[in-house]
Amino acid sequence: MKKIGISLFILVVFGLGGTFYFQSWISKRIPEIINSNPDRNYDLLFDDIEIHFFKGQMELGTIMLVPLNDSLSTKMNGSLRRIQMMGVNFKELIFNRKLEIGEIKLIEPAFRLIQKSNRSNANESSKAFQGLFQDLISRGEIKNFILERGTAEMFLDKDSLYRFGQFTDLSIVAQGIETDSIIATYAIPFKLESISTSLKNLKIVTDFNQEFRLAEANYNSEKNEASFKNLSLTYTNLLSEVIVNSEYQKDILEVTVKEFKLNHINAKSTIYNNWFILAGMASIDSLVLEDLRDKNKPRPIESIKPLFEEMVESIPIPIKIDSIKVINSTITYKEIPEGKKDPITLNFQRINGDITNLISIDSLQNFGTLAVNVSSSLNGFAPLEMNIDVPYGTNSFELNANLGGFNLTSLNEVFKPMGKFQIESGVLKGLKLHMRADEKGSANTLNFDYENLRLQVLNSEDSKKGKNGLLTTVVNLMTSKENLPSSKNYKVSKHWTPRNPYRAPFNLIWISTKDGLMSIVPSGFATILLPEKKP
Repeated sequence: MKKIGISLFILVVFGLGGTFYFQSWISKRIPEIINSNPDRNYDLLFDDIEIHFFKGQMELGTIMLVPLNDSLSTKMNGSLRRIQMMGVNFKELIFNRKLEIGEIKLIEPAFRLIQKSNRSNANESSKAFQGLFQDLISRGEIKNFILERGTAEMFLDKDSLYRFGQFTDLSIVAQGIETDSIIATYAIPFKLESISTSLKNLKIVTDFNQEFRLAEANYNSEKNEASFKNLSLTYTNLLSEVIVNSEYQKDILEVTVKEFKLNHINAKSTIYNNWFILAGMASIDSLVLEDLRDKNKPRPIESIKPLFEEMVESIPIPIKIDSIKVINSTITYKEIPEGKKDPITLNFQRINGDITNLISIDSLQNFGTLAVNVSSSLNGFAPLEMNIDVPYGTNSFELNANLGGFNLTSLNEVFKPMGKFQIESGVLKGLKLHMRADEKGSANTLNFDYENLRLQVLNSEDSKKGKNGLLTTVVNLMTSKENLPSSKNYKVSKHWTPRNPYRAPFNLIWISTKDGLMSIVPSGFATILLPEKKP
């Protein structure tokens, strides 16, 4: 029995000694094994390592990420608090110097991304993160990859480093990774069973003194859905200040969105590399867009403006979405008339509707039709419905618009900045516009039903002095008091409006409406209500 006890003691001592020796041997060789890939772009340097041989675990602490390739247009450095490795195959590690890991977890990485170009590029930043994760995972066979509580700062390398972006709370869970099959669809660019990602507090400063912000983004491959909360693209200064400093006449835009969702995302989509989105459904909740234009500014060099089909095709991200639901949204257009300081404001509130078959990829359009069906309230008093059909491959569109009834005196606040007239009385019963438009112009039918219309022409030199009595009398004599279907002389305008190719399709819609109004209402009134400006 003594011999057996001694033998067991010696075996235990040698076992413990061997285990300590193997752990010490592995600790010394792990750095060179981790950084052995000759094609790597980064080294991982760490201060301490813990090895739990029998549990199949390793843990690295106080890690530095060091870039090796100076030729990269975008590179990263940074630090990680811990890297935990579970399910480590120590047999392969010891005898074949090969990393086989069931799960690797990066804890609290802090990345510092540096772009060498003169302009910030969000797509390049996405590709850089994707390249880093590919670089790390390619060092072995890793089944599952987890990243927790990541942060990042993004810089431009000009004469000095300029920070243009940042985010917090980056989280990635990727399972079933096949490292021998690279697919540039996910943040982890390999074939895998599932992936979920999220981040918060994204901020990017653009080259046009604008800030893009995103409060939270989430993606789940198993549910085939993505959500983006509290998006905004705004100027660092007020729009009124931006437009004063603008050299030419242009639309100054700001936009915010409470939430944008994508559902039934196709596996071919990518929102991490060269963005490409195929989805069955999307929703836009509480979009708020403000557009300001100053007609006192000189126009830039003229260029031919596209119709709706070409506008869709010019979307910078290849996109195909079967159906988009728009809810509770607002679009505000403000235009400062020539010779004036205060803008005319058109406010389309409570926009709700659907957009179907939105396709920016020419090869996928297959001569289908883009359909836009929306309802809204104009300046809070005029219900508006609009349907636009855009058959792909024809560069044309068909539009039906219905403006509901309201008291015409409500328009006085809208046209007040013109300081030219005001409506004393009148009720709009309804306005209907039907258009068939192409590159040359539009064939239109307009119904404009109203009653009890009376105007006041204001003093052109000083509108504060009140109305011009003589002109008011003349204009009211020339103006039909009503145009109703029950009237004997009821008018419906059927007319052709040539298109100005240097203006957007919205201009054609406006001019087509204007031409119809001028044919229904005597020209004396129409000249005041809708003064002809430069085309």
